Amino acid sequence: MKQYIFLALGMLLTISTKAQWSASQIDSLQRVLTVSKPDTNRVNVLLQLSQCYVLKPGEEAHDLDTALQMSQQANKLSQSLHYQGGMGEASYTSFLIWLEKGDTLKARNYAKQAIDFFLRHNQGKQLGYVYMNQARFYTLEGEELPKKIHYYEKALGYFIQADDRVKQADMYKELSDLHQIQENYALALTELQSALALFRAIGHTDLAMVYDLLGFVSTKLGDYKEGLAFGLMAVRAAEAGKDSSLSICTIYNRVGLTYYGLGQFKQAKIYFQKSLAIALKHANNAYILHLVGNLSDLLLQQHKPWEALRYLQQKSRQYPPTSAESQLLVDFRFVSIYTELNQFKQAQAYCGQALDLLAKRGIGSLGRARIYQAVINFLIKSGQFQQARRYLALNESRCQLNGSIMALAKNHLQWFRLDSTRANYFSAIQHYQRYKALQDSLLNTTKSRQIAQLEIEFESEKKDQNLKLSQQNIQLLTEQSLVQQTKLQQALMTRNSIVVGTILLLLLLGLSVNRYNLKQRSNKLLEAKQIEINQKNESLQKAVIDQEQLLREREWMLREIHHRVKNNLQIITSLLHSQSTYLKDQAALAAIRESQNRVHAMALIHQKLYQSNRLSSIPMAEYIAEIVDYLMGTFDIRASINKQIDVSPVDLDVTLAVPLGLIINEAITNSLKYAFPSGRSGNIQIELKRLDYQDYWLLISDDGIGLPTNLNPNRSRTLGMSLIRGLSKQLGGELQINQLNGVQISLTFTAEKVVQPALISA
Repeated sequence: MKQYIFLALGMLLTISTKAQWSASQIDSLQRVLTVSKPDTNRVNVLLQLSQCYVLKPGEEAHDLDTALQMSQQANKLSQSLHYQGGMGEASYTSFLIWLEKGDTLKARNYAKQAIDFFLRHNQGKQLGYVYMNQARFYTLEGEELPKKIHYYEKALGYFIQADDRVKQADMYKELSDLHQIQENYALALTELQSALALFRAIGHTDLAMVYDLLGFVSTKLGDYKEGLAFGLMAVRAAEAGKDSSLSICTIYNRVGLTYYGLGQFKQAKIYFQKSLAIALKHANNAYILHLVGNLSDLLLQQHKPWEALRYLQQKSRQYPPTSAESQLLVDFRFVSIYTELNQFKQAQAYCGQALDLLAKRGIGSLGRARIYQAVINFLIKSGQFQQARRYLALNESRCQLNGSIMALAKNHLQWFRLDSTRANYFSAIQHYQRYKALQDSLLNTTKSRQIAQLEIEFESEKKDQNLKLSQQNIQLLTEQSLVQQTKLQQALMTRNSIVVGTILLLLLLGLSVNRYNLKQRSNKLLEAKQIEINQKNESLQKAVIDQEQLLREREWMLREIHHRVKNNLQIITSLLHSQSTYLKDQAALAAIRESQNRVHAMALIHQKLYQSNRLSSIPMAEYIAEIVDYLMGTFDIRASINKQIDVSPVDLDVTLAVPLGLIINEAITNSLKYAFPSGRSGNIQIELKRLDYQDYWLLISDDGIGLPTNLNPNRSRTLGMSLIRGLSKQLGGELQINQLNGVQISLTFTAEKVVQPALISA
C-alpha cells in the first residue's frame, strides 16, 4: 500500500510540472471523478484535476477557486481514510494554488506542511519540486536574488539525489542565468556546460536558450569566438522553430553584442536592428531602450557623438523608461556621450543619477562593469582623480570576484590612463603590463589555433614533397603500364598462334597448355598493377584536396593578422586621444589630432582587408570616400565645404593604397586647415584615374585662398609637405603642386615602380 501511495504522488508531481493542459484532459478526469468511489483513487483524481486548473494556460480567478475547492475535498477525504500520501500531496497542491493567487503567507504555510511530510517519508524528488516552486517567492532585485538562488540549489540537490536528469538540467540552466546576473560568469559557464551535457544525454532538442546563454557568458568572459559560435547556434535553433517571442529578441541582441566586441560593427548593427524590430512588435519599452542604447554605443564607437546624442534623446522621449534598470540603461549612455563631447556639466548630472540608482536599486541583468567603465572615463577626463581611483578599485574587486577577465583588462587600461595623467609612470606601466597580460590570456585559444596552423604548414610541406614523389611514381607507373599493355597485346597474339598451332601440331598440345597458364598468371599480375595505379591516383586527389584546405586556412591566418594590426592601430589612436584630453597647447593638440588621422588612414586599410574576401587589394573608391568623410567629420565643417570625389572603380595593392591614403590625408588636412579661413565656403575635389594598364593619375585640389606667397611647396620643410614628397618618391611617381584658383596637387605613378617603404625624407 505504501508503495502505491508514493507511486501516485510521483505521478501527480510529474503532472504538476507540465505547462499546458487541454480541455479534453480536464473533461476526461471529470468523467472519471463522477463514477469514482470515495477511496484513495478518488483522492488522486481530485488532486490531478486541481493541478490541471492551476497549471492551465491563462487561468482565471474562478479556475483557482475550483482548484482550491477540489484540493480541500481531497484533503478531507484523505483524513477520513487516514491516507497520509493524499494529505501530503494536498498540502503541496494548496501551496501551488495560493502561490498563483499571490497570497504569500498561506503559500509558505502549505509549503512547510508539504516539506515536513516529504522529509518524514524520505521523498527527495518531491522535495525538489517544492523548493523549486518556493524560488518563485523572490525576484531578481537586490537581496532577494541570493535567496532565489538558494532555493534552486536546494532543489538541484534533491533532483540529483533522485537521479532526475531532466530537472537537473532545468535547474543548472536556471542557476546559470541567475549567476550571470550576479556577474559570476565562471560559475555560470560551468553550470551551462552541465545543463547542455544533460539535455543532450536525454535527447532534448529545444536548446536555443541554452546556446544563447553559453554565447552570452562566453562573450562576457572575453571568449568572442566561442561566444559567436554558440550565439549563431541559438539563432539557427530559434529561427528553425519560428520563434517570434522576446526570447529571440534577446538572442539577436546578444549576438550583436558579440559582433560589437569583435569590432564587426556592420554585423552588430544588423542584429541590433533585428532585435529592435521584435521589441517594437511587442511594445516592450525595457527591451526597446536596451537596443536603442546599444545602437547609440555603435554610433559613439564610430566617432559620431552628436548623432548618438540626438538618437538617444529622441528614442528615450518616445519610449520613456518604466523601471530603475531602464533608467540606468539610458543614464550611463548619456554619461559616455557627454564625456566624449567634453560637456562635463551634463555628464556629471547623469553620472550622479546613475550611481544613485545603482546604489539603491541594483542593476538586475545589465551588469555593473559597463556602468563603472563609463563613470571612470568621465571622472578621469573631468579631473576628478580621487573619485576615479575609488571606482577603479571597486570595479577591480568585482571583476576579480566574478571572473570577468575582459572587464578586468579594461579596468587596468583605465588605471593606466589615470596614472599617466597624474605622472605616476611606474604605476601606469605596471597597470599596462597587467592589461596586456590579461589580453594575452584571452587570446590563448587563438594562439593555440596559430600553433595548429604552423603544424599544418609543416605537414603541408611534407605533403608537397610526397606529392612530388607521387607524381614521379605516377609517371613511372604510366610508362610501366604502356609496356605492360604492349606485352598484353603480344600475349594475345601468342595465344592465338598457340591455338592455331595446337590444331596443326597435336604433338605440341602439352607445351601450348603450359604456355597458356603462364599468360594467365601474367594477366593477374597486370590487374594487380592496375589496382595499385588506381590507388596512387586516389592518393593524389586527396593530396590536392588537402592542399586546397591549407590555402583556406592560410587565408584565415592573413585575415586574423590584418584584424590584429587594425586593433593595435586603434589602441594607438585611443592613447593619442587620451593624451590630447589633458593638453592645453593648441599646436600640440593639432599635432596629435593629425597623427590620429594618419593612424586612422592606415587602420582603415587593415579593417577593409580582414572584412573582405580580398586579402591584398583595396577598393579605392570606397576607401577614399571614407577617409574624406572622416577628416571632414573631425574638423566639423561639413556644412561649409563641398566635396567632389571622382574615383575610377579600381582595386590597388596594399603597398600602393597605404602611401596614397597618407598623401590624401595630408592634402585634405592642409585644405581643411588653411584653404578656407573664417568659415569661408568652398570645394575640395579628389580624382583617381587609370591612364593605362599600370599607370594612374591622382588629383587633389581646392578653390581656397592658395599657398602663402613666400612658400615654395617643393622646398617646404613642414611635416605635411615632407610626407607628400617622400611618399610620392616611394611610389616612384611624378609630383606637381600648382596654384590655379586655389591649390592643385597632381601625382602620376606607375604600379611597377613602387619601392619598399623606408624612412621618408624631404
